[in-house]
Amino acid sequence: MGIKIGIAGPLEHTNYREAVFLAAARAGIELTVEISLIPEQADDWDGLILPGGGDTDAAFLPGQPPQDPTCTGVNTKLDEKQFEILDRFVRAGKPVFGICRGMQLIGIYFGSDFYQNLPTADSHRYIDYDQIHSSHAVPGSFLEKLYGSDFAINSAHHQGVRMPDCTTAAVSPLIAAFPGSQPFSLDVIQHASDGVIEAIVHKNLPIIGLQWHPERLCGRHARPDAVDGGKVFEYFLSLCRK
Repeated sequence: MGIKIGIAGPLEHTNYREAVFLAAARAGIELTVEISLIPEQADDWDGLILPGGGDTDAAFLPGQPPQDPTCTGVNTKLDEKQFEILDRFVRAGKPVFGICRGMQLIGIYFGSDFYQNLPTADSHRYIDYDQIHSSHAVPGSFLEKLYGSDFAINSAHHQGVRMPDCTTAAVSPLIAAFPGSQPFSLDVIQHASDGVIEAIVHKNLPIIGLQWHPERLCGRHARPDAVDGGKVFEYFLSLCRK
């Protein structure tokens, strides 16, 4: 029996589609992939990929701060659709895989604090190409099992999630309006050497987020100076089969 994966984003997100099909072929999984932003359509998906993209509207952030002048590509309607689809998956308890912006959306949804522009943004932002840098995975995490404790990854972002004091974690009124919104419940499982959070998982639900771009580290995009990103897609598909 096959599985159906949805990518909640614009139709040009074909690199994610290519990566998940490659992972399915390696794992011997029959797969259907659909790219859509129609929330009702998402109810038919077995797993959700929240892809990368532009910056999030600051109105969704805790405290609703002013939009930082460094932000680009802000699309409030896209934010609303992706949060709505994420909410449906949270309430259904189905697997979610957030990548770059997608991880940030997961963090915001579950009450993380947020950097609109990282203090070390120049070490992570896309400057003609992805930045390659070291990272450390938490012992026992799925990433440590896949790649070991320390390994190189790629980055193409200037924003990032920041862990709050869990006793004061709060979400914006816009996020709190979603039925599945709940108290902060994420664990950090990977950091860059400068402390930037590179991966998160939900404590109880099959939800994972990577700040880096595994779809640009596999198949024809594989590179010798970083890990094989296809292994993460295979792990995500294993969650979708359960």
